[in-house]
Amino acid sequence: MLILRAKHALIDPRLKQEGVQDNVAVVIDQGRVLEIVPDTPASLARFPDAQVLGNGRQLLMPGLVDAHSHGRGLSPIQKGVRNDFLENALFDWSAMIVLPPELTAAMCAYRHLRSGCTTLHHNGFDDDVSGPQAAHTAIDHYLRTGLRLAFSPGLRNESKLALDEFAFFETLPADLQDWARPRVFYDKQALEDNYFGLFDDLHSRYDDEDTRILLSPSWAHGASASFLQRSRAESDRRGGVKIHIHTLQTPVQKAYGFRQHGVSTVRWLDDLGFLNENVVFGHAIHITEADIALMAKRGVAMTHHPSCNFIMRNGLAPLPQLLDAGVLVAMGMDDKTINDDEDAIMESRMVHKMHRCATYDLTQPAMDAYTALELSTINGARVCGFGDSLGTLKPGMKADAILVDLDNICDDPWLDSRADIVEAFLQRGLGRDVSSVVVGGKVVVKERRFQQLDVDALFREVRDFCARGISDAQRERVAQLQRLKPYVHAWYAGWHDTMLETPFYRFNSRS
Repeated sequence: MLILRAKHALIDPRLKQEGVQDNVAVVIDQGRVLEIVPDTPASLARFPDAQVLGNGRQLLMPGLVDAHSHGRGLSPIQKGVRNDFLENALFDWSAMIVLPPELTAAMCAYRHLRSGCTTLHHNGFDDDVSGPQAAHTAIDHYLRTGLRLAFSPGLRNESKLALDEFAFFETLPADLQDWARPRVFYDKQALEDNYFGLFDDLHSRYDDEDTRILLSPSWAHGASASFLQRSRAESDRRGGVKIHIHTLQTPVQKAYGFRQHGVSTVRWLDDLGFLNENVVFGHAIHITEADIALMAKRGVAMTHHPSCNFIMRNGLAPLPQLLDAGVLVAMGMDDKTINDDEDAIMESRMVHKMHRCATYDLTQPAMDAYTALELSTINGARVCGFGDSLGTLKPGMKADAILVDLDNICDDPWLDSRADIVEAFLQRGLGRDVSSVVVGGKVVVKERRFQQLDVDALFREVRDFCARGISDAQRERVAQLQRLKPYVHAWYAGWHDTMLETPFYRFNSRS
């Protein structure tokens, strides 16, 4: 049994200020919240054998959820590569050192837990050179850290080098065609079959009340119709497994939908019978008003990655319009955060701040902190497949919680007593203010000391591995992809021109 003491406790962000209770203790038993009692000696005396955590001067709140990450362990700049437009980055990222899965899992868990993120969705890539065993290794090492995990193996079975891959291939000179041929002409059915074999293996082995294995056709613009329909059928067969799919991250992708299918990508997905309440779009920046209405009608959810969208020059997702339409939106960090540190509190602040210029109507209030935190807790839990069992601290819920020191928030040098503590937290708090982290009733970070991770040893292993550099084979692959890159630029030239008209956001005027 565990008791968490707090000066302020955010029990349920959906209730706004009514969801905050002061001077209380949350009692946890068998991994779930048992009850909430006054933080008094008499109340605590009822549980003489309980471990007590917290000094009674902190903010207690549900653990944050990163609903979309790729588990790289280190950021691109730490690996010597700059981020850019996705269409460029897909070639540039090839130069990055690829950490083995045991190190990426441990590093991701460390970076998430230290800032109060208790649940991570690792959205996998299909090009992992280690093959299926890497997924098993990553999951095993994630679970050793105490982090709560949702894991989705990913696959692109179309357009690996460029969108409309066969036509693009014809634009290449003969020597580049020789190199590109196996990357354009490949057995899509075999890829599908192998993917569902891996998913079945992972799901049967790891999926339970505390861990979720999800589906992920990686990209809507990189998946065949048969693969998408098979994913939907597999989801249905297993009772509604969540399907995460990158959708309309860039204007080039938006253009491809219309060029390839004659309708928007979202409409094409719906015509395939793919869309329902178990589908989660990643990014969804370049959707239309009609797309939003269709998403709301079908119950499609979305993960929103504000820092990544800035860093990769993608644009602004129309979050206010999505929320107004009733679309479920969750926060994701996507390995690319504004301070390059995967600080889940700071990313929640980015959600809160990025959309303040959606309107100049003086009567229209901006998003409040409670809504932003709802995206980072309850909504994140739902899109990760944990339903309504995670994301609040109400009795009966899974006990994932964080204690946040308020010294920097309230005493640097002063905070007016009239201030809403949750608004103050989101305005001023940072990941470094997180003192303790509890996942499923287990203390995984206690007063900033990791209980299941040897951080110093982990850092030594990462440094030793990275010091080896990249292999000759990887160096050759990088060189060929850089040769290919100008042809991709020529291929996509002009695609985006008509895709950026009549934007959702209008910040200023040239005249």
